[in-house]
Amino acid sequence: MDTTKTKLSKKEIRKLNWRWILLGQACPNYGRMQGLGYLTTMLPVIKKLYHGDSVAEKEAFRVQSQFFNTTPHMAHIIMGVDLALEENKGSSSLTAIEGLKTSLMGPFAGIGDALFPIIGNTIIMSIAASMAVDGNYFGIVLAEIVLLSILLFLRPWFFKLGYSQGTTLLKTAGDRLTKISSAVSVLGLIVVGAMIASMVQINFNAVKIFGSTIELQAGFFDKIMPKLPQALLAAGCYWLAGRKKMTTTRLIVIVILIALGLSAAGVLIPEPFVAGK
Repeated sequence: MDTTKTKLSKKEIRKLNWRWILLGQACPNYGRMQGLGYLTTMLPVIKKLYHGDSVAEKEAFRVQSQFFNTTPHMAHIIMGVDLALEENKGSSSLTAIEGLKTSLMGPFAGIGDALFPIIGNTIIMSIAASMAVDGNYFGIVLAEIVLLSILLFLRPWFFKLGYSQGTTLLKTAGDRLTKISSAVSVLGLIVVGAMIASMVQINFNAVKIFGSTIELQAGFFDKIMPKLPQALLAAGCYWLAGRKKMTTTRLIVIVILIALGLSAAGVLIPEPFVAGK
């Protein structure tokens, strides 16, 4: 068999990348999650590589429509490796590809979710929120443009990386991706910490204890550590978030009720939000 006829052209490979971006999340369901989207993306590959071989084509349909669920951005790497294997070994690689998809979708989801939806959005949207607080609401639009631009650059690069490196990538990329994920996680924590200190306003009023007036803010907390109340609030929320049956909504309600109660008691000084302040 002439192997040059079973190779996809650069144009066809680029189309595969865009097919996953546009169709990868099509028809998600609890039975196969992204399985149908993966199959839809790989249809041109199946038709070209297994044309005339009904047995191999049927097996490819089964393998490519199996349960699959990972961070959509990281799936490009798996799909690139998949394509490289099928081009080189044909239908004999389908069993290995089935195991490849099953074994990699979990670890790649953990890495991808930390890098993109959680840390990436937190860093970029925190910058946008800071701009909005200063009265510049264009920050939200700018953040979306930056985020989409980064993803549109990385996703094709991930696909090319998986396709060009093949299975050798799996042996070398694991440690590198873990290190990158850890570094980005630290950066995200720094950004969130800075947001808590700069955007959360907690001002304690003076209170009278046994006839003596004590300035809680300037005379107590600020002398111990500036922004100490914000740090204590963050630590308390973190502790509550780890409790059983605690949800984000319940945590927000608890913080609101505590703030209203302390403000009504005169312990906290209510400070109205002013854009640009």
